[in-house]
Amino acid sequence: MLVKENHSVILYTDEECIDLVKLTSDGVLTNKKGTFLHKDIIGKKYGSKIYDSTCRNYIYVLKRTPEFIAISLKKKTQTLYEHDISFICLLCNALPNNKIIEAGTGTGCLTYALASCVLPKGIVHSFEYNEERYEEVRKEFSNFENVRNNIKFHHKDVINYSFVEFEPGEIDSVFLDMPNPWLCVPNIKKVLKERGVFVYKIIDALEENHFCEIVTYELVNKSWEIIRNKGSAAGSKRGSSGLLEAANARSAPFEGANERSGPLEGANQRSGPLEGGNPIYRLRQKENKTHTGYLIFSKKQLSDEEEQIDIELKGL
Repeated sequence: MLVKENHSVILYTDEECIDLVKLTSDGVLTNKKGTFLHKDIIGKKYGSKIYDSTCRNYIYVLKRTPEFIAISLKKKTQTLYEHDISFICLLCNALPNNKIIEAGTGTGCLTYALASCVLPKGIVHSFEYNEERYEEVRKEFSNFENVRNNIKFHHKDVINYSFVEFEPGEIDSVFLDMPNPWLCVPNIKKVLKERGVFVYKIIDALEENHFCEIVTYELVNKSWEIIRNKGSAAGSKRGSSGLLEAANARSAPFEGANERSGPLEGANQRSGPLEGGNPIYRLRQKENKTHTGYLIFSKKQLSDEEEQIDIELKGL
């Protein structure tokens, strides 16, 4: 598939520099790798290398994904991270053709992910109280031709909104990422399907509004990398024996390895090599760009769930 003019694409420099760019015939991108002309990108295949004006450095042109969108969108509000977003989509039952309400659009990271999940005919109703943020995100999403017809933005205060335009039981799931979410519960309850999933960050007013199966989750992300030990004699060899030894180290299994480098809090440090491996390499915990947060999931009770009939099963 070829890159076209006026399409929004991901320009990947490295994991620290990922840009979401709308391509124009006279557009220019300047970053730490150099200056890149949009006209050199238009007409190329996705995944191609794009060289700068000096033909020395290059970047990649890639298709948009929810993960890249989450990284590249400007962090003007407190954002959800990729592992939070994927978990929310899972437990919100963000399935094809479902209808979901999201209150607190923010950067639109979660909005894009939810819309990608409910394709082809599902709808994400996203509510944003801040007018400037509402206009900015709506303009940004007008460039996303794959999901823009599956998102409806509302510039409304969801706390005081009566949801009169929604049918009772129309919505499959609700996600609230906003202050005082408990004030929305009575009105949200009207449009949520029975056993529909209700997700937000603060528990209150759930039991009195007949929600059940209330569960709290905390996601803790830890990433690891394999690094070469400094001053390793094997690492400094340039002969054939050194290359062979390094190749064996790369192919050796790292199962059961728990060595870390640096003064990590609570880390179990060892002086030996990775188990089954080579003293050239060891494991080190990477710096994680994340935050601590809690996700609350609950479900709307069935209308007759408070008066369930006791059924006794007897053996034949």
